[in-house]
Amino acid sequence: MHPYRHLFVLFLILLTACTPHLDLNQLEGYWQIQEVRFQNGSSKEFVYTSTVDFFKLIDDKEGILKKLDARVDGKFFANEAEHRFTIVKNQKDNTLIQIEGEEFITYELKKLTPEELHLYDIKLSRLLIYSKFTPLNF
Repeated sequence: MHPYRHLFVLFLILLTACTPHLDLNQLEGYWQIQEVRFQNGSSKEFVYTSTVDFFKLIDDKEGILKKLDARVDGKFFANEAEHRFTIVKNQKDNTLIQIEGEEFITYELKKLTPEELHLYDIKLSRLLIYSKFTPLNF
């Protein structure tokens, strides 16, 4: 038996354990922008915005994105047409969301949990940080 065989197997196990697995089903739902971080280090925080992004998966490789305005009564008003998106992997095995529309937009999916979504806008070099939308309660 080769002396490095056990070390190699241990390395593969650790590498697999450290690779984050994204549950793309968590993308579905209503997301509200919290912050935008720019390449120069500056950022813009959104204390409250009525604009909500709604993601709906058609299957594991494509879906629909709608921009909505949240109303005080808890309902939504669609302020733009829906856009189709595809989910692909690049050469570095990063998950990309490519949105079709007037212009083609590509985001790299940096973080996805049930409560948080981070999308990196490749063209504009900015990170969009979202949280799950919670309606205002009056």
